[in-house]
Amino acid sequence: MPTYFHFWDKSIDQLVENNIIKEEDKELYSYGLHQGLVIIANVVTTVIIGFIFGMVWQSIVFMATYLPLRSYAGGYHAKTQVQCYVLSIVLTSSILLAIKFIPWTDFICLSAAIFAGIIIFAFAPMEDHNKPLDQREIVVYKRWTRVIFTGELFVMLLVIELGLNQILYCISVSLLAMASMLLIGRAKQLHDARC
Repeated sequence: MPTYFHFWDKSIDQLVENNIIKEEDKELYSYGLHQGLVIIANVVTTVIIGFIFGMVWQSIVFMATYLPLRSYAGGYHAKTQVQCYVLSIVLTSSILLAIKFIPWTDFICLSAAIFAGIIIFAFAPMEDHNKPLDQREIVVYKRWTRVIFTGELFVMLLVIELGLNQILYCISVSLLAMASMLLIGRAKQLHDARC
C-alpha cells in the first residue's frame, strides 16, 4: 500500500484502540477512507483542469453527469490508483477539448445521447476484477444506471428547451465518455477471455 496512506491507516488503528470502531470493521473503514480520498483528489483535479482550460463550470457539469452514472454502470477500470488518476486527467482534458472545439448541434447531442444510451443499456452494469458484482447488485446497479441515464436525458431535453447549449454539450460528451468506458471494458473482457 502506498506510504501516503500510512497516516490514515494509523488513524484507523487509533479508532480501533479507542473502541470507536470494531477490529473486524477496520478494513472496511480503511477502504472507505482511501476511496473517499481518491474521489476528492479526482474532483479537485477536475476543477483544476477546468480552471486551466477556462472551463470550470463545464468541468463541474461533466463531473456531476459522469460520476453518478459511472458509479453504477462500471466499465473499464485501470489496474492501479496511479493509472486511474492519469486516465482521469486524460479523460477530463479530452472531454473539455471536445466541448470546446467540436461544432455541436442539438441533433448531434441527441444522436450522441441515443448512441450512448444503447451502449449503456446493453452493457451496464459491467463488473471489473477490482469490483465484482453479485446477482442482487447486478439487478440494483442496472436499475440505477437506467434511472440516472433517463434522468440525464430529460435534463438534456429541458436544457434544449431553455437554450442552454453549453450544458447540453457537457452532458452529451459525458454520456459518450461513459459509453466509451463500457466499450473499452467489454473489449478488455473479451481479450482476457481469449488469453
